[in-house]
Amino acid sequence: MKQPNNPYYYNPYYNPYAPYPVDQSAPPIPYRADNSRAHLITGIVAGAAIAYLLSNRNVQKSIGATANKAWGAVRGEVEELKERLADVQAELDYYRENDRDSE
Repeated sequence: MKQPNNPYYYNPYYNPYAPYPVDQSAPPIPYRADNSRAHLITGIVAGAAIAYLLSNRNVQKSIGATANKAWGAVRGEVEELKERLADVQAELDYYRENDRDSE
């Protein structure tokens, strides 16, 4: 490589064709191999708990009651929103009529 006239532009240690340095640390342990038994046991316990809760009549009734309350609240809010939109539409119509009358 030819050295330029300005010494600040020349780096004798720079090689543009050198490969990037490779990380020499140990490869990480795969996720499955690291925690397979703990995840299996956790999954079994969680599945058993969910199956027990969903097969219990009292839990089913309480889930149904909660769902009904939530659905009723959603329906009530939708009705309230419809009323507000109707009020806004009536106000817009009123102001449009006043604007036409003033012209």
